[in-house]
Amino acid sequence: MLLTAACYLTLGALLPPLDDELYYWCWAQTPQLSYFDHGPLSGWSVAASTAFFGNSVLAIRLPAIVTSLVVVGCLGRLMRPATLWPWVILTPLFTFGAVLITPDTPLLLFWTLYLLWLIAAHRRLTPTLGELGRIPPALWLLGGVILGCGALGKYTMALTVPGSFVSFLLAAPRQWRAWLPGYVGHGLVSLAVFTPVIVFNYRHDFEPILFQWEHATASDSHWWVTAPEFIGIQILLFGLLPFALLPWTLLNLRTLARDPRLRVCAALYAVPFSFFLFKSFRGPLEGNWALASYLGFWPVAAHWHASACPPRLRGLARVVGLGVPFAVVIGAAVHLARPFEFVPVGGDRISRQAPRLEAVRLGAEAIRRDGRPLPVFTPTYQMVALLRYYGADARQMYAPKDKLLPGHTRPSHFTMPPESHLDSDEFFVWNEDLLHGELSRGLDHAVLLGSFPVAVRGVEVTAYRLMHYRRLKPGERDGTPTR
Repeated sequence: MLLTAACYLTLGALLPPLDDELYYWCWAQTPQLSYFDHGPLSGWSVAASTAFFGNSVLAIRLPAIVTSLVVVGCLGRLMRPATLWPWVILTPLFTFGAVLITPDTPLLLFWTLYLLWLIAAHRRLTPTLGELGRIPPALWLLGGVILGCGALGKYTMALTVPGSFVSFLLAAPRQWRAWLPGYVGHGLVSLAVFTPVIVFNYRHDFEPILFQWEHATASDSHWWVTAPEFIGIQILLFGLLPFALLPWTLLNLRTLARDPRLRVCAALYAVPFSFFLFKSFRGPLEGNWALASYLGFWPVAAHWHASACPPRLRGLARVVGLGVPFAVVIGAAVHLARPFEFVPVGGDRISRQAPRLEAVRLGAEAIRRDGRPLPVFTPTYQMVALLRYYGADARQMYAPKDKLLPGHTRPSHFTMPPESHLDSDEFFVWNEDLLHGELSRGLDHAVLLGSFPVAVRGVEVTAYRLMHYRRLKPGERDGTPTR
């Protein structure tokens, strides 16, 4: 674990920050009960870390590094035997992904703790002399706190509820009086812990949580596109085994249910994973939505590998089942050190991030040198975050989600409340192009203050423009000379 920690700290310091990581850093600058996009726990954790260690990239990522170490250590205890454990650590999630701060960080932490709690509860419930054991109130209380904290991180934690309910049904379907009251009680405790998000949404007419609901339930009739895309991303990240073992897990639930550890892990893998697989045939899914379901999968896979897989095929199963994500990690590491020439320059997002950040840093410096205390508008919330990290007073150019203009992103934490560029007599714009025609009405022609190219492998792929705009006064016409 010490070697793993050293690797994570090195990666966390060397990898350039991603846009979304700096977005959550912006959350940490103004701690709130919750945020438009997700629950508040990722923002709170970054705020705590940066309060002690400053605003370096490593300090921002420290909560993710600590979380990954805890999750990896817990998985090492849950996977018996630990033959597959090194392969799991070498997946993208626990290599490069281990140091990235996102709402998945608290989700993975508390999903893992909930797994451990649920196993402990089931062990207390195991029949002794023909009678079910008793789960003490303090243990139910602890489970409710863990469940609520996970939901404060990301709403996906809610999928542990049907998963854990199934696990109790598998343990004692006819003796529900032994566990159902406590189960309901732990759910009420989790709602109490979740109160900050409820209060925040009440103050904002539940717009944030409705946005997430619409995002999660969006449908698309093109299942032949969405399902293969979801499955392909999961195979790249986690291999073939999660798909290959789902039917085996469902067919062997009775056998797995005899062991509290496997019963819990099977339920918290099969239920959420089946949901996401079904959802992929109904509409688009983001590649990280199913992350937490793999925490229950890997102990089940370790059991299958040791007991059900023929000994002569175990090596082949490891290579075929988990070889793809291992190859992805190796390929990404090599590409970081020496970019592959066959990767198109325009699509090389790995090599592009560092020069892109440098262009934004230079642009923020130019804004400060200009000296005018004017806001800087940009059309994406990601770019707002980057500019703010480098010291610019950036704002998101608001556009309703049903009327998004080309190059603009959805509403975000930065648009609560919405802010119009037309509220300012003068302002800067940071963008790759001039303002869209619908946004430039009533404005004089732009004055270009600087151009900041982004070069990838010696080829310029884009350039950001820093422009000054002035709102026309009554009687002035478009095109009046500026200066």
